[in-house]
Amino acid sequence: MRDGAQGAAREPTLESFIQNLPGNVYRRVRLPDGTYRFEYLSSGLFRQFAIDNERLLAQRPVTFDWIHPDDRKRFVADLEVSAATLGLLDHRIRVVGATGEVYWARGIARPSRRPDGSVVWDGIVIDVTREVEAEAALRIAMADADRAQANAARLVSDAVRRLEGPVAALHAFVDEARGTLAAPALARLEQLLGTIEVALSEIKPDMARPDPSQRAAGHGSRPSPLTARQLQVLALIRQGLSNKQIALKLGITPGTTKLHVAAILKALNADNRRQLQGA
Repeated sequence: MRDGAQGAAREPTLESFIQNLPGNVYRRVRLPDGTYRFEYLSSGLFRQFAIDNERLLAQRPVTFDWIHPDDRKRFVADLEVSAATLGLLDHRIRVVGATGEVYWARGIARPSRRPDGSVVWDGIVIDVTREVEAEAALRIAMADADRAQANAARLVSDAVRRLEGPVAALHAFVDEARGTLAAPALARLEQLLGTIEVALSEIKPDMARPDPSQRAAGHGSRPSPLTARQLQVLALIRQGLSNKQIALKLGITPGTTKLHVAAILKALNADNRRQLQGA
């Protein structure tokens, strides 16, 4: 009998269990006259947010003065909606402790109506300050990353624009040099020019992605991911010309033509020449 009595004494009570929860348990009541009061508040309110729960229990009516002024009106409006609809109350607000420190709290409560018309919320409030701060830090980091990516894209775009003039000049030089330069030297120049254009075509698809805000507003059109020379090659492919015929038509070597065709296939996400002809 004594062992049983000792075992019963060691059993935790419901109150001790509630007080030990990692949050604050409460019962809030909205009276028929529209005023509020608390019928129960566990000690978690003071432990988590440095708010005097005894003071709030004694308030008649409750003034919600511990809620941050910028959130108070919205909070009371949510309460009124929940009272009218008996819908679940799930909110996140800032609360101000006795020392003036601001915390973020999330409250979840389910309402019920008493016979006298009062509405009762039994719920729990937990401290979500760290979660909110982490979300804010993540938003800042993502915004910084977006800005860095946008700056990098602008730098690349500017570099490509600066290269377009020299590439065009090199095209003109190669065209003028035909018949005067030895074939091996001319072939090396054409290969160099083809390599440069392939490199540019690797960059241009990324540059061609429109800004989301411009796309939403319907501004601008998507620029081509191909260089001027590759557009010429593509036009001839669509006419049914072979690589050798394209090379003769444009005055370049078949090897350079192959480089352009490979770059076009990749830029347009095409698997074969037939898809280019039907594009």
